[in-house]
Amino acid sequence: MKNILFMVLSFSIFLLFSCSDKEENEPFIPVDEIISAKTFLIPNKDTKVVSTILNFKNIDAIDYLMVRKSGGNSYSVKIDRNELTADYVFNYVVQKTDPQNFRLILVAVYKDGNKSNDLSLNVDNRWGFFIRSVSRTARVTGSSMDGENFPNPNNTATKWNVGGTDLGIIWEMQPGKYGIFFGDTFGYDFKPNPANPGPNGGSWRSNVLAFSEDNDLEDGLSFSNMATDDKGYAREIVYGGKDSSGNGDWTSIPTAAIRANGIDYVHYFNMRNWTGWITNYSGIYKSVDNGLTWAKCKDITFSSYSFFGQVGYFKKDGYVYMIGTQTGRDSNAKLARFHETDIENKTAYEYWNAFTNQWIKGNENEATVLIEDKVGELSFIYNETHKKWIIAYFNADRYNITMRTAEDITGPWSEPYELANGREYAQLYGSYIHPLSVTGDNLYFTMSMWMPYNVFLMKAELADMGEF
Repeated sequence: MKNILFMVLSFSIFLLFSCSDKEENEPFIPVDEIISAKTFLIPNKDTKVVSTILNFKNIDAIDYLMVRKSGGNSYSVKIDRNELTADYVFNYVVQKTDPQNFRLILVAVYKDGNKSNDLSLNVDNRWGFFIRSVSRTARVTGSSMDGENFPNPNNTATKWNVGGTDLGIIWEMQPGKYGIFFGDTFGYDFKPNPANPGPNGGSWRSNVLAFSEDNDLEDGLSFSNMATDDKGYAREIVYGGKDSSGNGDWTSIPTAAIRANGIDYVHYFNMRNWTGWITNYSGIYKSVDNGLTWAKCKDITFSSYSFFGQVGYFKKDGYVYMIGTQTGRDSNAKLARFHETDIENKTAYEYWNAFTNQWIKGNENEATVLIEDKVGELSFIYNETHKKWIIAYFNADRYNITMRTAEDITGPWSEPYELANGREYAQLYGSYIHPLSVTGDNLYFTMSMWMPYNVFLMKAELADMGEF
């Protein structure tokens, strides 16, 4: 009996000491944490201050708040409890010696000596003009592929027999209403083929046209309709002969579109042979009934050697500006302009000559190089917020979508910025800026990818912080 009592007593003592030991050695888990309204901070352009609102789960338990900087910096600031409030506005003035990216690390020290978990505030301290971020927002055409996790608001394969297509050239037809031209298009039976990327399937149309009244692109670019045939399928607008022999009329590819003098126009090239990008000519179609029907402008043609075989358009101050290249992706860019009313009068076109610093009328051979680079399919706008001309184009050598800016349309144009690259978006090409990008910090553009042979909406956030 004594042995049993001794064993019970010993076990009880063991449990008592075990529990005490566990409690003493158990790591402290803070219950009073710091909560920040945002953890990614950008300096105010004028004051150089980054700011956020802090909340505390139990502010009365805090003795003080300690702030330090990442990277072994000796900076530290102690904020006493009597300075803190329930919605505390935390400010930090960025210093000229601060790196482009750093963290402010906050920790609450409690009255009992314990500390909260660290709160890291990430500071983007870049200055000047730059691209803050680029992302793929949504699919514009075709069917979603396995693994895609972004919106596909149009489902064009089932709605309009558009399973595979490219380009996506956007222009404003009326305030809040947009037209979008696509290139060679194939039907609902199109299947992306990694082993043999590019077009496949039936229902080949050289180009098709969509309409959109979507003025909020955060969740994608939605169509209101497409120009259709009597079956409800997207129909071809600019005739292409489908002669793939390489010796005739292969297809007609849109390069730019604009509303001028109340009429909608699309510039296109007529392809003879894709090997070497040999064209028959470039020309213009027009619509006088808001894109319902289209007809060829017979008096406007550009030769297969013209530096305006592929173009971009933008309308400003009564002029339509036209930046052009030879067809393909290997030529420099040149500049022309004309009054809206003269779009069908090629003799009235004026060409920028940098040598004479003049606009020269009627002779495209007088146009000098505007952008010295290999400029592929392009588009450009004037952004009112940043007071800059912005051009985007495909560059094969850099395998990317390039952006440049200029204070004046005639230049000088900046060094290239990278909007998207082929390492992240394999076989990318095409870059057509949405007209909604003319104000604000967001540059929305369509981008094509060869393997899925479809079009996606991209978003680039621009920043102009000026000089420190």
